[in-house]
Formats: sequence, C-alpha cells, structure tokens
Amino acid sequence: MTDPDSAASPSDERGRTLAQFPLSRVTEVFHDEMLGVLPPAHIRGAAGFFVSEAVAEDIHAQFVSRDGRFYGGYVALRDPETWITSARIAAYDVDNPYAVELAWYPDGAGEAAA
Repeated sequence: MTDPDSAASPSDERGRTLAQFPLSRVTEVFHDEMLGVLPPAHIRGAAGFFVSEAVAEDIHAQFVSRDGRFYGGYVALRDPETWITSARIAAYDVDNPYAVELAWYPDGAGEAAA
C-alpha cells in the first residue's frame, strides 16, 4: 500500500515545478542567451517566446522583453492562464518595485545578478 502523503499528484508536481521559476525579472543577457539555446517557440497572441525544450511535461520557460526590462518564468504551455502577459508583468512590477534581476535559472540563494 502506498503512503498517500508521499505520493504527489500530477497537479501537485506541476505546481511545484511551476513554483521553481515564477515570474521574475531577468537580465538582458539571460533573456538573449535563451534565444540562442534552441529555436525559440513563438505562439500567436503570446508575449515573448518560449524555450522549445520542456522542463517537464508541458512546462516551458517563457521570456518577455517589456519597456526595457526582461522577464522570465516557467509556464504550462497548454494552460494560457499561466503565461506571462502584460497584465501579469504590470502587477508584478507594482508588487516588486525593487525586484532583483536573475542572471540564470533560480535554484537557491545567490542567483541574483551583481
């Protein structure tokens, strides 16, 4: 018998993966490097571009350039509600006026650009 507390449901796992790289301000260098990693995926109506290689299942990194700033985060490609939009960026900037730019994918402390 499996321990129900130890087995994560697919939606829990998806949520944990998305939470590893929420909408964040990133450096221009990070943004531009992601353009060259693999052919970027552009979807009509979506801001910026998606890294074509999935992180897990349908989760991809999305990067957006807006008003001289650069943003990134994990999104579920099949769920447009998770995508980075102008409205999400505006809300993020209001809530995080002094956000530190990430120089690379976050995986702990010390990931901010110098």
